[in-house]
Amino acid sequence: MEPIKLLDVSVKRQKAPSNWPDFNGFFMFFGVSGVDHNREERLEKRFKQRFYPNQVTVRLSGQVAPGPYSFKGLPESVNYWGWIIHKDGTATSDLSDEALADLRSWMQRVPRASASLIPL
Repeated sequence: MEPIKLLDVSVKRQKAPSNWPDFNGFFMFFGVSGVDHNREERLEKRFKQRFYPNQVTVRLSGQVAPGPYSFKGLPESVNYWGWIIHKDGTATSDLSDEALADLRSWMQRVPRASASLIPL
């Protein structure tokens, strides 16, 4: 696949998760039990909100079929969750503060900021 240029970056910071404790142990101690059906999804969402708070959108130069991709040539921290490419020619991903700094420094360092796409 030919290299794609990353034209510009926009960042939307997600709100921090609430700091409510998990009361499951408390309820189980007193004999109140139940099945927590969506615990895994809730914990993963809380983890992503806390440690990957930046929703980054990158505008791409070429047309690419929508779907999940990884960029070859970008720092490893930038590709951790992969990228979702949309019909309008943008790619989005959730990045940590360090990964966002790596992406910005890579775009300044690499001439014309181009990378190859790898389908996931």
